[in-house]
Amino acid sequence: MADNSIASHLQYWTYVVDESNPFMQIHLDTMVVTLFVATLMVGFSLWLKGKIVAGAPVGAQNGAESLVGFINDTVNDNFPVKNPLIAPLALTIFVFIFLVNTLDVLPAYLLGNVAHLFGIHHFRPVPTNDLNLPAAMGVSVFLLVLYYEFKLKPVHFCKELLMEPFTSLVPGFLKPVVMPINLILKLVEEVAKPLSLSFRLFGNMFAGEVIFLLIASLLLGGGPIAVGAGFFVGLGWSFFHLFIGLLQAFIFMILTVVYLSIAHQPVEH
Repeated sequence: MADNSIASHLQYWTYVVDESNPFMQIHLDTMVVTLFVATLMVGFSLWLKGKIVAGAPVGAQNGAESLVGFINDTVNDNFPVKNPLIAPLALTIFVFIFLVNTLDVLPAYLLGNVAHLFGIHHFRPVPTNDLNLPAAMGVSVFLLVLYYEFKLKPVHFCKELLMEPFTSLVPGFLKPVVMPINLILKLVEEVAKPLSLSFRLFGNMFAGEVIFLLIASLLLGGGPIAVGAGFFVGLGWSFFHLFIGLLQAFIFMILTVVYLSIAHQPVEH
């Protein structure tokens, strides 16, 4: 029988590469669900491509066009130049994060118990509750920002790393002394971008999961009154958490657009 304790549910289905190194582990549940959602997105896109018709859209096409229009408007409002990569990237980020966040509204122990039937003792169904995935996405955005910074304005970006904010405020003979301080401050500023992206998403989704588990414990361990209260509280929290998942998907998407927008800002002379 599956262990329905909160502590057990918060453990990952893990493949250990090196037992002596805690970082040499692969969370298989995160990998499986991520690949499943990504495959679902690609499959739906291919299916919808064959269903597109001219004229007034209906059904799935209408929903997809409304979403694409919303993302395009958001990108156009926050992006200074034309880059054909940005809108598709924003759409992919928004849809992917929203879909994986939505898995958190499923009954708390459902997928874990299903996985237990196949011999899997621990299974966490929401990849954004695993810091590895938000961190990987945050680092990917960070690397993309650095790519455009060096591609579009390499000299200006290098000057920013070494000359801002203090070099212009000190006498010339002190500039070499201040440059390392500027570099450290600038690196902290840049590294804060992926950290804020990843920890914001992870923290909100992890907290929501823990609250779901606490509500589920009322359903599983209490009497009729506790079961009834837990059901209605859980239902209300499900709707609220669905909104939080949508909000976190939008925040991650809009911050990605903003960070890339800053990287595309023209150099002022």
